[in-house]
Amino acid sequence: MSDWKNTFERNRVIPPHSQTARQAPGASQGLQLVFKQIDGLHIKQSESPPSLQYQLRVTLFDSGHQLFFGRTWKSGSHSVSGMQGQSSRVLFNEVVYFHTSLCLSSVVAVVELVSLSTRADGSQDAVGSGFGLLQLFTGHADSSISQGEGRLSLFSGTPRALLHPKLKDPLQLNAMLSVMEGSQLLYFIQPHPALIPIMHLLPPNILVSGHDSIPGVVSSTDTGTADALRKPRLLKSFSCVLEGLRVALFPSMEVFESDLLQLLNRDCQNTNRGVEGRSVVVQERRLLVGVHNGWGWNRGVEGRSVVVQERRLLVGVHNGWGWVEKPHVLVLEREAGGSGEARARGASAGSSFRQTSTDKLSDGLSLRGSVELKMMRDVAFSIVFQLHYVFSCPLAGDGQMTSTAVPRAAFMQCVRWCAWSLFSDPEGPGENVCLNLQGSALPNPWGVMVYSASTEQIC
Repeated sequence: MSDWKNTFERNRVIPPHSQTARQAPGASQGLQLVFKQIDGLHIKQSESPPSLQYQLRVTLFDSGHQLFFGRTWKSGSHSVSGMQGQSSRVLFNEVVYFHTSLCLSSVVAVVELVSLSTRADGSQDAVGSGFGLLQLFTGHADSSISQGEGRLSLFSGTPRALLHPKLKDPLQLNAMLSVMEGSQLLYFIQPHPALIPIMHLLPPNILVSGHDSIPGVVSSTDTGTADALRKPRLLKSFSCVLEGLRVALFPSMEVFESDLLQLLNRDCQNTNRGVEGRSVVVQERRLLVGVHNGWGWNRGVEGRSVVVQERRLLVGVHNGWGWVEKPHVLVLEREAGGSGEARARGASAGSSFRQTSTDKLSDGLSLRGSVELKMMRDVAFSIVFQLHYVFSCPLAGDGQMTSTAVPRAAFMQCVRWCAWSLFSDPEGPGENVCLNLQGSALPNPWGVMVYSASTEQIC
């Protein structure tokens, strides 16, 4: 597994609710959370094994839509100080960073205290020991972030209580759950504008620690704190130019598109796409005559079937966490044949590499011109390609219209994608590089379903 794929699969996140995202007041803001300690824990000697330790887990929560989103951050394991049977303390001193544009009072951080113990077989047992809601934003435009030091009271139970259908307001927790008397989490929150230079490398709503490895960010050389995000620094970037990209589809362009269109036409007929969202009534009765091959209507009935309107290639740089910059949208053209040369060259010294196509790729799609990308020399940086088809299909209309007059609607579908890890894959930058495009429901950076068929290649 490549470094990019490993990083990508570890850092997948749950997106926020679409309505909440539309309410975002402005640009993304960086925040710093410091969890200092928990005071007032009451640990019974009969319930505490010698290996007992505690951990904090933090997740963003949209109280307006009862939705957890982003990714859960987990602290290290920390021991309890104090005598068993008495009020105890757990020192954390952990720092969490993230940035978000969802500076709304309905967006809170759910902080869960988890007890960790080791079973007889050596495995670890994690049990929730209480949770609290940390108010991140005030809802005021002049000072949206809740700044300063505070103490957070904890409730007994687990954060799953926030998903109860009767709980429409988190403030109702006081009436539904019992408070852990005397137990409080000491924390500190403040803006962290130092994240601004690296926001293109770290997606929003992801909680991270300063020791987490973020591709493109220089690791900390401070052996004392190892906090690379307190004052983050970027790796040096260079330009990469891709020229002469060509896409070949198996077994041929004609067969691939013919099979795809037959499936789409059959799907449109089965789902009545032309009258989607409308009530069906009998207006008049007509006899329609056409040629059908068992999969779909003959393409001779042009205007009455799904057709390919445009073929696009989306190309962007991804660091395993997110897009380094917005992907380029390139229009591909059908080619009749012949062989060419695909080249990708780096602008920095010693970073040049070359791709050469073969005569086998004579029937496919080609890109006229070139595309320039910003790269960083990190094993997790990859160039990601997505083959995107734009289709048009007929809308419900008057049957007396001619085929050219039937109103049509366009829709898009991802049919293939691949990632090229320049600095980690064995093939690496070099000559005769051929990348396998893939489909099916595998996770991908766009988070979309991809058409499934045989393997294709891009060169």
